[in-house]
Amino acid sequence: MAHDITVHLIRHEKTKANTERKYIGWTDEPILKKVEAKIDLQPGIVYGSDLRRCRETSQCYFPNAEFIASRNLRELHFGDFEMCTYEQLQHNGIYRAWIDDPINHPIPNGETFFQFKQRVLKGFREIVNEKKEYTLIVHGGVIRLLLAVYGVKAKFFQQTVANHRTIYTLGWNTIEELIGGARCTLYSEAHITVNENMQKK
Repeated sequence: MAHDITVHLIRHEKTKANTERKYIGWTDEPILKKVEAKIDLQPGIVYGSDLRRCRETSQCYFPNAEFIASRNLRELHFGDFEMCTYEQLQHNGIYRAWIDDPINHPIPNGETFFQFKQRVLKGFREIVNEKKEYTLIVHGGVIRLLLAVYGVKAKFFQQTVANHRTIYTLGWNTIEELIGGARCTLYSEAHITVNENMQKK
């Protein structure tokens, strides 16, 4: 059966904080380098977070596409944990409680998991609301949340993974299924090959 609606989820290229294994939420870092991607998709419009790492990735992957940004598709606001590493936080009792149970132990001065989930789902549903194909360049936490909510198999957020340079594709038979909150009936992952030897502009 043909799928009425297809959604491609792509994580942005790495930033300096990603390579340093820091929690990076709303800090607006650029990507480390401009790259060229070998990718089969050719969207006319790419949707994504309003943070520059998503916009810059879209410019690299889909240079001819229009980029439409949504603040609702930002990464989790990490509050007091922002730009810190596990090594810096591992002896912090509040951090340990959040790691063990992020739903019931919010980050100080950050977002609760419920706030994050409601925001992301609102942004996603505002964009993905009719029969067509969508491409989104967003953050690791956003992809993990969407896979937990809409993936083929029921999983907790902590059980999902969102790698860089991977296309996560979800499909539904009808738009009504998606709007009704149904899990996808099509799921695939594809690696993105990039050329990192571009001359810096």
